[in-house]
Amino acid sequence: MRTADARVKIAYFVPPSGHFAGVERVVHEIATGLAEEHSEALDVHVVYARRYDEAVLQDTAYTQHVLDVQRLRNLALAIRSCVARERFDVLVCPQVEPSVLTWVATRGLRLPVFLPHLHGNPRVEQARGTLSTRAAFAFFRRFMASRVSGVLAVSRSLERYAARALTPAVPVVYVPNPVRDFEAPDRGPSVGDPFQFISVARLSYQKGQDVLLHALALARPRLPPVRLTLVGSGPEEAALRALSTRLGLDDVVVFAGYTTDPDRHLVAADCFVLASRWEGFGVVLVEALRFGLPLLSTDCEFGPADVITDTAIGELVAPESPEALAEGLVRAAGRRDEPGDVARRRAAADLFSRSVVVAEHALVIRRFTAAARRP
Repeated sequence: MRTADARVKIAYFVPPSGHFAGVERVVHEIATGLAEEHSEALDVHVVYARRYDEAVLQDTAYTQHVLDVQRLRNLALAIRSCVARERFDVLVCPQVEPSVLTWVATRGLRLPVFLPHLHGNPRVEQARGTLSTRAAFAFFRRFMASRVSGVLAVSRSLERYAARALTPAVPVVYVPNPVRDFEAPDRGPSVGDPFQFISVARLSYQKGQDVLLHALALARPRLPPVRLTLVGSGPEEAALRALSTRLGLDDVVVFAGYTTDPDRHLVAADCFVLASRWEGFGVVLVEALRFGLPLLSTDCEFGPADVITDTAIGELVAPESPEALAEGLVRAAGRRDEPGDVARRRAAADLFSRSVVVAEHALVIRRFTAAARRP
């Protein structure tokens, strides 16, 4: 299991998607860190199913392969050809459905280590998925789960669920997602300014911005002057704009649109809010902690409870409850930080810095490749 230069040749696969955002950016950060900090042992590649027009992809530390495939169903032949040509030692594939397709497409090839990488919420993905998604989960459990090398999970709670419900026959290993190294200057007192809530997330049913708007309408009579900035785009944008108007919130809600760098919004905020119905980890929570922001999040599966572990970091409220979230908004607006709270949040975020996370990835990769070499 060695490339010509004796390094382990690892590839991360990125399925087709509309934006270079969640999984796409996480894979880029991991691959960049591995290539920059562990190149003596690893030859790092990323296989992108489609092309993204992103400045960060113009000159990467890792090797890129762009398949130019727009739909999952057209992917099998392209990924098989790439793996056969490149002869990877390790292939890491996100989520269950793309992992099933990729695993089946690469059968019969020399691929010693195959690792599904769970980023989302498999319980919800299966329950809410299409017929093909549910079939993929059934195939994964019945035929594939015991034949892969292991499974990676991005949060402790997701690790526990996957080990119990998805892959009891192979190791499930928690490896966190990295947080981008934002410039995070201290924010001065906002005397006379509205209290600034911010939420950075795709505008979708999963992320619960509708619950957040209802909560803000309920809480508004008890709040000081406030502003809520929603950073992101997505399929629910038109409906959310209409809901904001119907609830009389247009004077306090700002739809800031999609951005790859939300730091200018985060540095102006007083509290970060995540109203998700479900998550896999919630990396945006940790990104907000880098700015010293207190967090207010729903206690959904999976991830937020792994990040918000004490009151200095933030508060968890019941998911899908505008009433519970409204109470949280009121408490957040009235909160006064104790000495050391901001430092505590930033220290918590440091545990997810790129250098820390990629070191864990490198260790896990070495563990699985060593196991694959054993007779």
